[in-house]
Amino acid sequence: MSQAIHTSVETVSKPAERFYFPELDVLRFFAFFAVFIHHWIGFYNEPGVLGVVGKAGAFGVDLFFTLSGYLITRLLLRERDETGDINLKNFYVRRTLRIWPLYYFSIALAFVLSQLPVSLTSAPPFVANAFAPMPPIGYLFMATFVYNFNFYGTLLTNPPPFMAQLWSLSVEEQFYLFWPWFARYMPRRRVVVVPILMIAVACVVRATVKFGMDRLMWNYTFVRIDPIAVGILIALLPTLKLGRGHRLLLLIIGIAGWGFAAGYCGIPIETVEYSTLKISLGFPAIALGSGAFLLATLGTRSLNPSSRLVRSLVYLGKISYGLYMYNTIATNTAHLLQFRGALRLPVLGSWSLWTESVLAILISFGLNAVLAAASYRWLESPFLRMKERFARVPSRAV
Repeated sequence: MSQAIHTSVETVSKPAERFYFPELDVLRFFAFFAVFIHHWIGFYNEPGVLGVVGKAGAFGVDLFFTLSGYLITRLLLRERDETGDINLKNFYVRRTLRIWPLYYFSIALAFVLSQLPVSLTSAPPFVANAFAPMPPIGYLFMATFVYNFNFYGTLLTNPPPFMAQLWSLSVEEQFYLFWPWFARYMPRRRVVVVPILMIAVACVVRATVKFGMDRLMWNYTFVRIDPIAVGILIALLPTLKLGRGHRLLLLIIGIAGWGFAAGYCGIPIETVEYSTLKISLGFPAIALGSGAFLLATLGTRSLNPSSRLVRSLVYLGKISYGLYMYNTIATNTAHLLQFRGALRLPVLGSWSLWTESVLAILISFGLNAVLAAASYRWLESPFLRMKERFARVPSRAV
């Protein structure tokens, strides 16, 4: 849920060139779309392949984490190589200008929507209350980016808050707090020790810490840091020149890793019952798969900029932070329309719940795209232009 959602895509090249890979914008959109599929709850309740795909969609968050670890590390190390230092003040100003405006706007919007009467927002059996309120303490934990630790007070309200996906922003902000200091002060050859320790910590925590309703594994920072660590490790690799065969193999590894974690290990875990062996195997498989997807995409220059499809995917990746933040608002709005019969169009003749659900998914995605595009243009872009004043390494143009 990450630099992938929240920053420009950047790469090392000539100092005068912008630090930008359009193909990573496409990968960022893929990460969002996986989450989008997962949030349509009916998918992962289905048996067989469809259910595995629905569950594996949750791992789009891990891909965001991997992209975040990669991009932040490459940017910081490039700044250090080109200027001899890392300006920590400028780094935190840039992160603030990129993340905070939309983040706090989303929290405020969530509060406003939660004040609507239940008679308007109730849509059983899809969702008990599309815009459920949250205890006041929950907003405090959201505002201070420790939302993912406040399980009883926030995540476990009944019904759960519709902006629950903001937990991933908490993980990312916690990562931003410590990693730039290591990148600045540790010798370049020793930096690799940190991501290796992150992976070790995640494995030990998963195997030893007791998880339950008071400590949810899926949202716990020290369980979720290995995909970030994988992104850091990839950033520390020398530039790789991969052929199509290698990229295809990496894609297969990515699909296999995610499929194994969802199909065999049952991640994400929907109950407090879990197998230590399966989570010890499953979460590393997710991180490995996310890293494989990133490596398969990095350095591909075959995107045709004149293709309307390519331009659309790159743009959707560009606004993916908004797509992620508005996703449950759009999804729950579509559920409300579906519940109230607004999607049953007599002009289409025979109708079924399946057809109605497909239309709801399309409406959800379209509404989400409109919200995210408007947000990027009128809310985020002014702050992004301001952010450029603090950039020591030029990145993607707004």
